[in-house]
Amino acid sequence: MKKLISLILFALSMLMVPSSQASFIGESLDMDLPGEMANAGKEGKGLVVMFHYSGCPFCDKMRQRVFPDPAVVAYYSQHFVLLETNIRGDLEMVAPNGEGMSEKQWAHKMRIRATPVFLFFDAEGKERLKLTGYQAPNVFIQAGRYVQEKGWEKGSFVRWLRQSGS
Repeated sequence: MKKLISLILFALSMLMVPSSQASFIGESLDMDLPGEMANAGKEGKGLVVMFHYSGCPFCDKMRQRVFPDPAVVAYYSQHFVLLETNIRGDLEMVAPNGEGMSEKQWAHKMRIRATPVFLFFDAEGKERLKLTGYQAPNVFIQAGRYVQEKGWEKGSFVRWLRQSGS
């Protein structure tokens, strides 16, 4: 009973703390990515999965400098939901192909070696872009545009950036 009361008090205290989290960043209770993609798709949004690990300085830099950027918030809130997964995590999840595994097993399967890595899925749940490393706000927005505007039909992300003059 003490644990339940403590848990309730903790949850209530968290509600009173103002959230500094950008509105496009979601939290999944079960990391069922096909379900998350379907929910995002119902809203006409794609899903972005950020692979990270605790203590990653470039992941922290993305969270502190890029995610709060007003242009990033405006664009991503309209077009995407972002979830994070820990490349060293043991939490069970459901990968996009429906296979159950741990976070670190999925990261290994996806050949994630450095962080952050962003996997962009369109509203239909198809993987459209894999982007590695810290990205400046303007490049991060362009990555979202590449997926939203079906830039892959014209070639790679780098080629699309050159052609679009960005």
